[in-house]
Amino acid sequence: PITGAYVVSTRYGSYTMPGTSVRLDSKGINHTGHAGAQARCIFDGEVTAVFSAGGTKNVMVRHGSYISIYCNLVSVYVRQGQKVSARQTLGGVAADVSGKPNLHFQLRKGGATLNPESWLAR
Repeated sequence: PITGAYVVSTRYGSYTMPGTSVRLDSKGINHTGHAGAQARCIFDGEVTAVFSAGGTKNVMVRHGSYISIYCNLVSVYVRQGQKVSARQTLGGVAADVSGKPNLHFQLRKGGATLNPESWLAR
């Protein structure tokens, strides 16, 4: 879901913050990429929402009974109701506190979150 080379910097599920005893639950995975990284659609679908949260933009795409969510975008190139195809660019990825582009990606079926790592093409 991100262009160029990347690392999965946060995995799906519960984890402990490094150096603390604080437990968090990640509903998706984070991809840390390189300057100019773009979010791209994982499968053909329709944009069901484009919205802002916490100062960044987010895109939701419906793929039949599945929904993919692309969070932490600085810009969006699609609009609600638009048909999109696999690997189509959805928007530019915003930088995290370290200055590197960081895309948060979620996958859902119905109301349940899924581990999206098995859906990723390398």
